[in-house]
Amino acid sequence: MVRAIGDVAARPEHTGPIVLMVVGAGRGPLVSRALQASRRLDADVHVYALEKNPSALVELQRKNAELWLGAVTLVHADMRWWQPSERADILVSELLGSFGDNELSPECLDGALDHLAAANCVCIPRRYTAYAAPVSSAVLFRRAREYGSSHGLETPYVVNMHAAHVLADAQPLWSFCHDGSAAAQRVTWASNAHNQRASSAMFSASCASMVHGLAAFFDAELYPGVVLSICPDTHTAEMHSWFPMYFPIKRPLTVAAGSGISVHVWRRTGGTKTWYEWSVDAGGDSSGIHNINGHEYWIGQ
Repeated sequence: MVRAIGDVAARPEHTGPIVLMVVGAGRGPLVSRALQASRRLDADVHVYALEKNPSALVELQRKNAELWLGAVTLVHADMRWWQPSERADILVSELLGSFGDNELSPECLDGALDHLAAANCVCIPRRYTAYAAPVSSAVLFRRAREYGSSHGLETPYVVNMHAAHVLADAQPLWSFCHDGSAAAQRVTWASNAHNQRASSAMFSASCASMVHGLAAFFDAELYPGVVLSICPDTHTAEMHSWFPMYFPIKRPLTVAAGSGISVHVWRRTGGTKTWYEWSVDAGGDSSGIHNINGHEYWIGQ
């Protein structure tokens, strides 16, 4: 945030205070960071904290009274619909999930950029990418199956993957970008179809094994050159904020060392829900498509 505030302040066309909005502020850790960044630069920054959860708002009110000394404007509203009296030069969100977009960051930021952001608004994070890889884990498969052969094995889980072997390097599936262009163009989406995604990836098994599903990860570019990742090969050091996700398959597939594993993943949306579908092909066999039409798992919008 220090770099973002400094860059906005240096714009020749910018005058007056910098408006920084933390949307989905939760208990306020990013609000504290925003205030620290403004003090570090001795910059004139008007900080808003936007939160729709009434329980979290109580904590924000306490911190604003005791720690921030009234320096923050608190707003109890949904970021997708609130109409501010001034627009944000910097929009900071804390909406990333273990698969990047699985906590509806794209859907939430569509509305936020349309209603809250000034032209050329800086959005943090500005880009995030979902990754997947085939995984072997009898432990994860067994625990998922305990929730029922249908529901349990057609639902993704956030897990700490100690008892698991990722069979190949994770590959990117899709990305979402929020670079302020939607705010500059005042894009208003008629539906959520633009947030649907579909991707296929081919892997080579590192050893003979059983495929029990997919391990899922993400990385994010917060600001140009500032990246965080939970992917195994690029994991940000000493970061424990997110665990990977596990997408089980109902019937494990046998693979030989060096054989191909084909993975297909869809991000779908319809009505008021968003969901994932997935399938794995390996060893001449197929898992079939899981969670068709979100019949076992979805995220409500």
